[in-house]
Amino acid sequence: MEYATLGKTGLRVSRVGIGCWQMANDGSWGSGATDEESIATIQHAETLGINLLDTSASYGNGHSEVVIGRALKDRRGRFIVATKVKPLPGAPGDEAARQEIVDILEGSLKRLQSDYVDILQLHRDPDEPTMAVVMDTLAELKRQGKVRWYGISANNTQLIRQLQALGELSVVQVGYNMINRGGESTLALANAENLGTLIRMPLASGALAGKYFKAQPNMTGDDPRKSRFESERGVAALKRLSDLRFLTEGGRRTMVQAALRFILDTDGVTSVIPGAKNRKQLEENAAAADVPPLSPEERSRAMLIAGEVGSISSLGLIQS
Repeated sequence: MEYATLGKTGLRVSRVGIGCWQMANDGSWGSGATDEESIATIQHAETLGINLLDTSASYGNGHSEVVIGRALKDRRGRFIVATKVKPLPGAPGDEAARQEIVDILEGSLKRLQSDYVDILQLHRDPDEPTMAVVMDTLAELKRQGKVRWYGISANNTQLIRQLQALGELSVVQVGYNMINRGGESTLALANAENLGTLIRMPLASGALAGKYFKAQPNMTGDDPRKSRFESERGVAALKRLSDLRFLTEGGRRTMVQAALRFILDTDGVTSVIPGAKNRKQLEENAAAADVPPLSPEERSRAMLIAGEVGSISSLGLIQS
């Protein structure tokens, strides 16, 4: 496993972490992951050198945090846990906005069975009237020792600069993948400002995993990808993406590993946080840190193919 320093935090994080949305066990994405397998997956991460977990108070109404708390019992100090909070809109100095952040964090700490989180991220863009109180609240939580570092999950460079003018930001979670590269300006800002970056949606909701390259997608009715993947344009886009298989020739990498390696070799990237339903998927993800980097020629060809798909479909859609 490769490790990198997460910006100004000084934390050493595995370059491949775990995005724990699928551990919410709420039926989203048709994951089917049981709590027992999710716990086993998190604990197996330690043997693979993975020490970074990313979750949110909103994943399964906090259930993802409950699973993490159970998994990390007696081993909390071996992992870096990042979670998220959605600030309320409101008026300048609104105490309700402050209290909402405090209350959500307290709930997260209880579910995580921890007295601190390593990284707290804003999971909704704060509106301008409440930016100052939001940043002041985060700073106070850090002074109290309940939060070690804080940041935001956003691709909006203007917003990031506004928040930086009001206080310290240390981490930015960026939506970025081979199809949708709209986060490049955010990565450039992070690189210049020494902000640690966590990359979400690295497989474009599964479009880059290779699973749907051959067959017509057949998803459950509640799968949020259904309308995009099963549309005529979506099917055509997936067929075009199948040309990316050249990245796997000779068994050098799986398609998942190629997509993750593409991100790991991108300037400004600290760590990538793909989801993992089980230990097998986790092992494949973790190995992306060890496979050969894409050559300049491979990277250019892959960007051309994926860029064409991005222009004709919403498969690589980034959700804040």
